[in-house]
Amino acid sequence: MSPGRGRLREALLLAAVAAGAFLLLRVALFGPLPVVGEAPRDGFVRVTVVVHVHTTLSDGGGAPDEVIRAAREAGVAVLGITDHNNLDAKPFEGYRDGVLVLVGAELSTPVGHVLGLGLERDPAFRFNGDALDALDDVRHLGGVPFAAHPFSARADLRWGGFELPGPWGLELLNGDSDARAAGPRLLLAAASYRLNPDYALLAATASIDEALRRWDGMLAARDVVGLAGADAHSRLAITRTRSVRFPSYAALFRQARNHLLLPRPLTGEAAADRRAVLDSFRRGRFYIGRDALAPADAFSFAVVDGEGERFTLGDQVEPGNGLRAIAGGRVPTGTRIVLLRDGKVMAEAPSSLDVPLPGAGVYRVEARVPGWPVPWVVTNPVYVFDAATRASRLARGAWPAPLPPPQETAPLTFTSDPPFTAEHDPGSTMDTSVVAPKTGPSGADAYTLGFRLAPPGPEQPFTWCALVNRETRDLTGWTGLRFQVRADGEYRLWVQLRDVNPASTDDGLEWWMASARTSTEWAEVQLPFSRFRTLNPRSDGRLDPDETQAVVIVLDHATVKPGTRGTIWFADVGVYR
Repeated sequence: MSPGRGRLREALLLAAVAAGAFLLLRVALFGPLPVVGEAPRDGFVRVTVVVHVHTTLSDGGGAPDEVIRAAREAGVAVLGITDHNNLDAKPFEGYRDGVLVLVGAELSTPVGHVLGLGLERDPAFRFNGDALDALDDVRHLGGVPFAAHPFSARADLRWGGFELPGPWGLELLNGDSDARAAGPRLLLAAASYRLNPDYALLAATASIDEALRRWDGMLAARDVVGLAGADAHSRLAITRTRSVRFPSYAALFRQARNHLLLPRPLTGEAAADRRAVLDSFRRGRFYIGRDALAPADAFSFAVVDGEGERFTLGDQVEPGNGLRAIAGGRVPTGTRIVLLRDGKVMAEAPSSLDVPLPGAGVYRVEARVPGWPVPWVVTNPVYVFDAATRASRLARGAWPAPLPPPQETAPLTFTSDPPFTAEHDPGSTMDTSVVAPKTGPSGADAYTLGFRLAPPGPEQPFTWCALVNRETRDLTGWTGLRFQVRADGEYRLWVQLRDVNPASTDDGLEWWMASARTSTEWAEVQLPFSRFRTLNPRSDGRLDPDETQAVVIVLDHATVKPGTRGTIWFADVGVYR
């Protein structure tokens, strides 16, 4: 090799080393960008909230007390723990270590997961059934529902219930979805994590433009609250039995956060503060900030009318002359404030924005920092519509009305005596008497399901208690099943119809299920055949009412906690249309 070539190689090597050292230094020294400007004077207190957090009570890596300490260290005021399908963290609710802890659950359904924030109590039943059941359970327990990771790269985690009724919201940001969409950037994040975890996680974030586009499409029809969910597990599975603690809860909590606008500071009284926080979530009175990029706790977007009255996030405004959109606050240098009307960019300006509004529409703001693929701030909308349009949008986002009274009903006839038999697994017990004569609400006989599910064990076996009738029936022409039900507590149970399917391994029968929730008062339940679903991998695709081979009412450990004891009464069991 000639001396000239050798010197060139040395120079290139030195340049590569210098570039690498510069990059490492840049990563190591990176911190949230400084912000400039005046803090908003809009009369609201900003409260930093992180939700969608898992602990060792489901599949998280840290116990609840560790998670709460991490929230305090990260400067989080309110923490929403939402373990999978349980509220076992309820004993940690309230103020803990200076952090207001709210406990909810992430509910698994056949069309994706429902995030229920701030459920009021831990019921005896477990969350199960279809997505409409899950949304109804969240409402029933005083929580606020959101579709979790609705645009996940994993098909089994993606939300498929966009047509479902109700005022449920949407996770626009989700930590797990961010990681799955990162691709090769995730390897870079892992390599730089020890040097600077906040930078590593921030650099791995992917564009959410498609999620924002889908959100705008939903906003065209009804009000939809947008949320940031950490989906924090602090646990990365390596194999089925091995995992590592990565990334830390504190690092995740410093990434994307919800900034709630409250009319007054938190009081320190847990019940009152809980109500104020959940009210802000319901109304969409908050914005999302990428705090790892820059502190987002001093941003504002409002619509001001000609009289000077100010309307903020989630508010409804009557169209009229003199409406202006005002946005800004303390922002990083170079920030562009973008105002969108019905999903289309209407105006943008550096650092702050003050523009007249042309008329009705859904108005929201994004704040973008040059060089980053994700918005630094995304606000929930302010809605500018007249009363008729507001009423129409409210109707489209309302909870479903109760089913109308049936036009026609008929009782199920039974030839067996007693009509139902009690069946259960070896570890559970049931009352042997299944008929309570003339105790139903209309004076008819009631059927009694007195049960005690087997207690939990190291390896929970399948436990169940059921009332079973195996008579063949032709239910052609009817819309669904109906019955009256009451219980000594609040339970969720399965109603099964079994029809003929020769391909099924369950004795040539396919089991179709729908779910119902009990109360302590007699109540009418109507279950349309269209609500029944199957888990059979060899399903023939439809419930055949004309080939009904069994009617079963069952509690199992998927719907009621192991060890639960109780009694449920049924009466007037029949069909309707």
